Amino acid sequence: MVERDDTSLFEDILDDDRDPRDPVDADVDVDHDEGHRFGASRRQWLVLLGGFVVFLVCVIAALLLVRNAFGGDDEGNAVPWRDPVVEGSTVTVTFDRSPCARTGETTVEEDADEVVVTVREVPRPTLCSSPGDVAEETVELDAPLGDRALVDGSY
Repeated sequence: MVERDDTSLFEDILDDDRDPRDPVDADVDVDHDEGHRFGASRRQWLVLLGGFVVFLVCVIAALLLVRNAFGGDDEGNAVPWRDPVVEGSTVTVTFDRSPCARTGETTVEEDADEVVVTVREVPRPTLCSSPGDVAEETVELDAPLGDRALVDGSY
């Protein structure tokens, strides 16, 4: 013999032996103090509400994760560059630009021994699968490069 758990959320429905498709049972009036014949109990509504809240929390968390994954920071991510061309106090570097990003701010830090050039790209909040392209960025130095080392700021 199978024993039924009386703590079931649906016990008020399971205990009802009436068939809603039977015209004789369908005409039976239900006392409003007992609750609705086939309606949800307060506990069922609370469980449903709790499930909905959990669902909303999951959706919001997923949206935040996607936004953070594709949003990046405002400055962008440093990307490696190559093939520098130096002409006096102008430096042009080549880098591989992601198809899902735009070129961000390029910064130059100079001192007596070295010049650090950092090229940045800012991810766009989109999914894409197209190949990237080769881009160039030109910066103006305060003074000609001379004997100073030219350093990639992405490392």
